[in-house]
Amino acid sequence: MKNLYTLFIAIAFVSVLGACNKETATTQTEVMNSMLTNKNWYLDYSITGTNAKSYVGQSTYFVTYLKNGTTNDSDGLTGTYTVELVNKQSQIHVQVKTTNGNALEVVYNIVSVGDSKLVLSKVTTTGMPTQLYFTNK
Repeated sequence: MKNLYTLFIAIAFVSVLGACNKETATTQTEVMNSMLTNKNWYLDYSITGTNAKSYVGQSTYFVTYLKNGTTNDSDGLTGTYTVELVNKQSQIHVQVKTTNGNALEVVYNIVSVGDSKLVLSKVTTTGMPTQLYFTNK
């Protein structure tokens, strides 16, 4: 009987931990999403390996993530996005159609996001990831 009681307590404990993890993941994605939305994020720098490019002071690329789950950018691309937590990493999954109509998914790891600064790492299957540094102005 004592073993059955111990087993019951262990199962209850694991269930509570599992519920907390789901709530934390949902809360984390909601916070990330709220910090991203309804701002024009202007690209200031990109770094791939040791190759850095500065766009500061130039009319340059920007992207906007809207509360309704859509996105658009200065290149004229529109699509949808979701903020997800994958293996404890916050990510933005963007689905767009290219100018010739091809569907494209781009995945970015969210390195950091604040009121006025956003750092993303573009996930690639080959080659080095590109770090993207944005500000909203």
